[in-house]
Amino acid sequence: MPRTLPPQRLAPGIYRDGQQLIAEVRFGSSRDGTQARKREAFPLGTPVNTLIAWQHGAKRDLLIARPAAGVRGSLAADIDRYVATLPQGKYRTESGWVLAHWARSPLGPMARATIVRLDLVAQISRWLEAGAAVASVNKRLSRLRKLFHALDGLDQPAPTDTIKFLREPEQEPRDIPIRIVRLILESLPGHGRAERGEARPAVSVTAIRLRVIAWTGIPPATLRRLRPRDLDLEHARVYLRPRRKGHGAAGAWVALLPPAVEALRDFAAAGLFGQPYSNSSIGKTWRVGIARATTAAAHVAQETGDASWLTDLEMLPPRCKPYDLRHSFGSEMYRRTGDIRAVSELLQHATLEMTKRYTRGAVSERVTDAIHQAAAAYTNIPALPKPPTMRLVRKQP
Repeated sequence: MPRTLPPQRLAPGIYRDGQQLIAEVRFGSSRDGTQARKREAFPLGTPVNTLIAWQHGAKRDLLIARPAAGVRGSLAADIDRYVATLPQGKYRTESGWVLAHWARSPLGPMARATIVRLDLVAQISRWLEAGAAVASVNKRLSRLRKLFHALDGLDQPAPTDTIKFLREPEQEPRDIPIRIVRLILESLPGHGRAERGEARPAVSVTAIRLRVIAWTGIPPATLRRLRPRDLDLEHARVYLRPRRKGHGAAGAWVALLPPAVEALRDFAAAGLFGQPYSNSSIGKTWRVGIARATTAAAHVAQETGDASWLTDLEMLPPRCKPYDLRHSFGSEMYRRTGDIRAVSELLQHATLEMTKRYTRGAVSERVTDAIHQAAAAYTNIPALPKPPTMRLVRKQP
């Protein structure tokens, strides 16, 4: 009897067995018996984005179909009613997820008409004490404010109107020095991981994907949607498809660096267009590269006394991840050009503020030149002459 292989996990809730792809979503808690579950099978070769889109729709359906907590007119019941009125799409799914935090809070069973400002402030404080991110809390407050205005009208006062959004803390720079990026990429495993019963691949497709991200700044979502017609390696350019994240960004053809052309040529030769991959697998490979690079830098420091490589590796951003390669690419481009608008277009950012967050660790060449030009004036400041010594003469009586 042939041995049945366990399903292979490709992404959260997405698995592959020998004959099909399986997508699964769960919502609720098994402890109180409110957990709901949906599964769907797809043929092999289905793009992972299709499965993720199905997951979003299934989660939305489970959220809307779950029993309302509390009586009619409660906050939880009004959240279900409000989400059901939103048009089908990503915004409706996201609103359901965000507002579900209010429905599961102590305010959920309360009548919405009785909720006052102090109740909302207390719940926000509880979330912050539990470790919720400021951006997440602001989004929950924003969606709740829209709910009040949608159900009661813009002319009616709402308890959310007088609550100010929290100020988000300044983020630490997450860029990596270019030489450290190259060192980590060269330290990645050279061979791929073998599937059960199959030969080990000659090249690591995960390493190829990391090289493409490092030398182009392409986000993982755009890399998954890359198609052969998007490459023009003869003229060293790539078409970046429109982004749907945030306010969105239009598609554009952008030029490529020489190492990016080489990485994308390997990407095409390996046939990685449209192939699904999980963020966890690419993250594990990235951490292996960091560990190997650290070992190599420590050996260099011991043999030659040059500890600069090891020092730079120790200064990597906390919980360094592959997405930091995008920050590094943008920071290096800004460091070399000083043109924040060009970097914004290259990274497909809708606003310059987002680009400034990405390039926080970079110092433009203009700033560097200004410091160098002013250095002489600051180092050659003449010293003030010392005042003559004053001698006190006692007055004779």
